[in-house]
Amino acid sequence: MSTNLASASSPPAATPPSRRRLRWLWWLAGTLAVLLILSVVAARLFDPWLRHKLEQTVADKSQGRYELRIGSLRTSLRQRTLTLRRVWLRPAGWPRQTAVPAGKEAPWLLLTVDEIRLAGIGLGALLKGEVVNVDTLLIRSVRARVLRTPERGGSGKALHEQLPERIPGVRLAHLLINDVRVMSGLHGHERTQLRHGQLAATDVLISRGAAQDSSRLSYAAAVELGVQGLEAQVPGHHLSLGAARFSSRGRQLRLDSLRVWPVADGQLARGATHITLWLPLLRLSGLNSQLLARRVLQADSLRLPSLRLVFGIPAKTPPPLHVALAPYLRRVQLRHLRVSRAQLQLTQVERAPRFVDINLTADDLRVDSAGFRDRQRVLYARDWRGSCGPGRISIDAPYYHFSWAALRLGTRARTLQVVRGLIQPTMSPDALSRSKGHQATHLTLTLPEVRVRGLDYWGLLHKTVRAQTVAAPNMDLRIIGNAHYPLGNALAKVTPENVRRLPFRIDVRELQVRNLDIRFKFTGELARRPGYFAITRLTGTATNLTNDPQRMSTARPAIIRATAYLQDQCRFSATAWVPLLDPEGRHRVVGHFGPAPFAILNSITVPTRSARFENGRVEDIRVQLQVNRQEVTGRMWARYSDLKVDLLSTHGGGRDKQKLTTKILSKAANVLVIRDDNPRRKGAALKDAPVRSDRDRRYSVFTIWMQGIVSGLLHSIGVPGKMAEELSEL
Repeated sequence: MSTNLASASSPPAATPPSRRRLRWLWWLAGTLAVLLILSVVAARLFDPWLRHKLEQTVADKSQGRYELRIGSLRTSLRQRTLTLRRVWLRPAGWPRQTAVPAGKEAPWLLLTVDEIRLAGIGLGALLKGEVVNVDTLLIRSVRARVLRTPERGGSGKALHEQLPERIPGVRLAHLLINDVRVMSGLHGHERTQLRHGQLAATDVLISRGAAQDSSRLSYAAAVELGVQGLEAQVPGHHLSLGAARFSSRGRQLRLDSLRVWPVADGQLARGATHITLWLPLLRLSGLNSQLLARRVLQADSLRLPSLRLVFGIPAKTPPPLHVALAPYLRRVQLRHLRVSRAQLQLTQVERAPRFVDINLTADDLRVDSAGFRDRQRVLYARDWRGSCGPGRISIDAPYYHFSWAALRLGTRARTLQVVRGLIQPTMSPDALSRSKGHQATHLTLTLPEVRVRGLDYWGLLHKTVRAQTVAAPNMDLRIIGNAHYPLGNALAKVTPENVRRLPFRIDVRELQVRNLDIRFKFTGELARRPGYFAITRLTGTATNLTNDPQRMSTARPAIIRATAYLQDQCRFSATAWVPLLDPEGRHRVVGHFGPAPFAILNSITVPTRSARFENGRVEDIRVQLQVNRQEVTGRMWARYSDLKVDLLSTHGGGRDKQKLTTKILSKAANVLVIRDDNPRRKGAALKDAPVRSDRDRRYSVFTIWMQGIVSGLLHSIGVPGKMAEELSEL
């Protein structure tokens, strides 16, 4: 019995370990199988659900204005990818759009995308509500058509503010948008077209912190942008761009083949701005792309080679450049700007200047309100250095134009040089007078070189002409006048009293003229042929040429000193003291003439005054003139000998232009009127003569000076006072 009890109380034998392990393996395999089946079922259900969710979200967010359709959506948990194909976005009911309620914006976009692929999605971070990392976002073959200009610029929220609240951010290691094409308009009337565009960005972090990170550009650490074949319509103009490339890592922007031209004639308002631009290349280097988010463009250099620009000046003065740029950029800063081999023409203005072969360099450009007000800058730059080739500008259009072979300038050096300048009429002397309807001076001025030093360029842009010296050597002036045409009623502009009426401030410390030749050709009222006269080798200076009341007064007048030769034979010198702010135009002149025969005047007196100096020689002439708005007065001391004058016939006469009557009159004049010697005899006192002549303000100040000299000379040789005055005024 004990044996049975012992056997009955002993425990049963243990299960073998191998059998237990096999059982757990079956449980694990079954669980995995169930999970696999569930994941397959979930995947098959998740893709349609996600596609429907995306389509429904677009409809809800756009309040039914847009429809999103996705041809294919596939997810892969193993590869952590999401792929969408044949995606298109269109207005609801397109092409028959639904009615838009009042106050709502009409749809404006059609969009199709061949493929959108996200790879390497951080699913764990997505589930935990952390920053979601994505290896790659690829958007391929984008086609967009803009139906109309959008009424609003967007929702007003930044991109990171549109993320779900539980996701603090999304980080894309690589973003690539490839083969983008854009058109605008309907029925083939495209206003904007982009044939090809692409965007590549690295380390794109869409979050609040990245939006405030100054080292990023639109959330990205680096951006590469390429554009080819862009055409657009901007206000009043068409724009065409061959290619563009932007690299934030390379800090460079490059534009190729940029063209701008106005819309068809008649579509622009009268007096509006017209621009025609051809720019083969624009290269912006050293660009600080991080500052662009703050609307600041900062770069090392901007190069514009072979620029061609025709700019139609608008009727209304355009705003300064920084004001025009203000909606887009708060400030533009460039260390260097270089324009080479450019051409510029300004139209819709009377002067219509044209410049070719322009080469300009600017240093330290700052385009903003502070740079505009800075007196140390000119047109926003610390220094402009440049030159241009042949150019032309109209003067007193359409009667004259000024042309040059070259211009050179430096704003910091305060220099300006004009090479081979020429002022000439656009028509013949007779045509000029007929066109103006009165006597018109026909002048041609050749300026081999004009050098300006100490030029205040900042003041020049603010209606103030200030310069230290202006030098113009070896000029040649040709003047043609014809008294057969009636005298106009307009007052002369070249008078001292007009300086105070100038609409701008002028302050030239010294004007230097060297070796100027002036040649006159004048046809008198009763003359059949013109007379000729020349002033050669004129050299002189004019100081204190200003209408600044602080610098100009009677005690400190402008002083003009000059020496020259009459008919290249008679040397004379003159000094004028001219208070340029005197409203009565009062000033004084003294002059001195050296030895010469009276016969040098025959080339002008014979055809215009019918008088010939048959004999006589000047030894010395001194003259003092006082001039105002009404007259010239003064004294003359003329020392001469053996004077004989012949009066000529205006009609007929022999080879010497004399008839019997003119010979008799000549004999009588020489015996009864003309003083043949002054002084009368050796050792006698020199007879001085008064100067008196009325001033006609329709003539320049130089004319009244000449009238005074003629009046004094006629008085000196014995012509009675009233007759001398009348003859001097002819």
